Amino acid sequence: MLAGKIKIMGFPQIIGHEPQKEFLLSSVRKNRISHAYLFSGPEGVGKKLVAVGFAKLINCADERAEDTDCGCASCVKTEKGLNPDVLVFGYPGEKTIKVDNVREDIERLIHLAPYENPYKVFIVDGAQRMNFNAQNAFLKTLEEPPPNSVIILITTLADQLMPTIRSRCQSVVFQPLETRKVREFLEKENPESGDPELVSRISGGSISRALATDEDYLRKRTEYIDCLMAVDGRKPLTLFDSVERIQKEIKGGGPDELKTVFDIFSVWLRDSVVLKTSGEKDEIVNADLLERLSEYSGKRNVSELLGKFSALEEAMTRISENNANVEVSLENLLLRLSV
Repeated sequence: MLAGKIKIMGFPQIIGHEPQKEFLLSSVRKNRISHAYLFSGPEGVGKKLVAVGFAKLINCADERAEDTDCGCASCVKTEKGLNPDVLVFGYPGEKTIKVDNVREDIERLIHLAPYENPYKVFIVDGAQRMNFNAQNAFLKTLEEPPPNSVIILITTLADQLMPTIRSRCQSVVFQPLETRKVREFLEKENPESGDPELVSRISGGSISRALATDEDYLRKRTEYIDCLMAVDGRKPLTLFDSVERIQKEIKGGGPDELKTVFDIFSVWLRDSVVLKTSGEKDEIVNADLLERLSEYSGKRNVSELLGKFSALEEAMTRISENNANVEVSLENLLLRLSV
């Protein structure tokens, strides 16, 4: 691919991340493509899309192309997931990525010459799930990469990767999308999403989260906040009733529902702190619940609200890492959030 023939309009269908896209485009223009990249940032903001777009760009067969949708065979195959030289490993449903995954899927293939493209691209989605042995095995690959290979690690938690791995990768940090960009996307691509303004606020700058914020999610959000507000420490039955209601939703919603509970409470606390400090209503996510939010934050000072974040993190850690009883953990959490 010739330097100077790629315009800034690359990655045409990917919303936002202009500095990140320009950095990658510049590396191609200057023929300074790194052997390994670390794409880090919040979930659902487009890291994988950019990674696939970059793979298309460096293997594009049309040197005159002005974007990554040129229509050449390489780009079309990559877009459809059929390019033998662009391999994406995500391991859905697996809690950890094991050493055998690294050896069989990357070490075994990376030293093979590309079939039909300049580069062989390996994209590992959710790289933070590599366990210690897998990271050690992967480090050896990073230390002696073939000259015609590019590795892209995608992670939401870069700190969970070994420093030696991070140091051998070109870091590309992604930020949440602007609320305006998410709203514009919803208005254009998903006009039946309900209230685009509300959904874009709830999304936290994540397109995937915005698309998942349907009427059922909004109902649960109201339900969980109602459960929190209903708890009265002087009346134990209110606590047990709220936990029972939440437990019913968790059992019906599957293993990810508990994460939804924590996310909703986290945003609620964040909004409470914003309302208590700056009072900027434009920064409030739960703008449609402002009256209830004012009621909650008005009874507590900033120090107390910040302390409740610690209670939330402790509950999450007890359940996720220590396999604590969910019901007991929720009882303790709601009690601490309601005082």
